[in-house]
Amino acid sequence: MVLKYTWLKILELMKKRGSKITVRDLRSDLDERGFRIDPKELGEDLGKLRELGLIESDLLVTADGTETILVDDYTTIGITPAGLRKLSAIVKI
Repeated sequence: MVLKYTWLKILELMKKRGSKITVRDLRSDLDERGFRIDPKELGEDLGKLRELGLIESDLLVTADGTETILVDDYTTIGITPAGLRKLSAIVKI
C-alpha cells in the first residue's frame, strides 16, 4: 500500500485530536503546519483514505444508492483503528 506524505500528516493530526474532527478544522491544522492542500485534492485524498479503511466519514447517499464522501467544512471525519495501526507501524520505521 502506497501512502502519500500528506496522508500521514492527516492521520497524525487526527490521532492528536483523539476524536472526530471537521474538515474545516483539519484544513486549518494542515495550513498551520505548512500543508496547504487544494480543496479538491483534499477531498480526493480523504476519499482514498476512506476506501483504504484508514478513516471514517460522513457519507452522502445518492438517489441511485451509491455512496460518496461528503467533503464540506462541516463534514466530520475520524481515524479508524486500522488507521491508528498503520500510522504506528510507519512511525516505528
